[in-house]
Amino acid sequence: MLFATPLGEIIKEGQLESIIKTIDTFVCKDKDVELFLKQKAFDFERRDKGRTYLVFDDNETLLGYFTLTLNALPFSETVSKSKAKNIDGFSKDVRAVGIILIGQFGKDLLTASEINGDELFNLCLDTVYSAKNIIGGRFVMLECLEIDKVVSFYRKNGFEPLQYDKNDKYLQMVRRL
Repeated sequence: MLFATPLGEIIKEGQLESIIKTIDTFVCKDKDVELFLKQKAFDFERRDKGRTYLVFDDNETLLGYFTLTLNALPFSETVSKSKAKNIDGFSKDVRAVGIILIGQFGKDLLTASEINGDELFNLCLDTVYSAKNIIGGRFVMLECLEIDKVVSFYRKNGFEPLQYDKNDKYLQMVRRL
């Protein structure tokens, strides 16, 4: 059985040294995702910038993680008014909306055979839906490099491309909740 545990809960339980050792062994294909977990996740947690969830199996082996946060999504000029209204739920003239952001998502290469991407992503989406039930929200967003395999994975999981970020580096994809 797989389960996602908030990093903050692990810290509160006094397991900081143990979890740091576990996280230090995490290896991810995407080095930015790996470095976030190792170098920034604790700071984001402490400053309430986001919540990181570590995914374990029954043996308490770290299999992956994801980070969620609230974000403002400004619409670029390429987004139609009807699309903006659909995402906002009210106005076609809205230029930005609040949205739940999957800021980080990755699995450990060393334990990759223990979990597939869909299982990990379903745990992530379960947490997104829990947040939606508490605070509301119509859409969830993620940003990714436009790599066919990555975009295809997110499309298969219900996301659709919306626009590029302000630096034209990342494709922003959204999914209706």
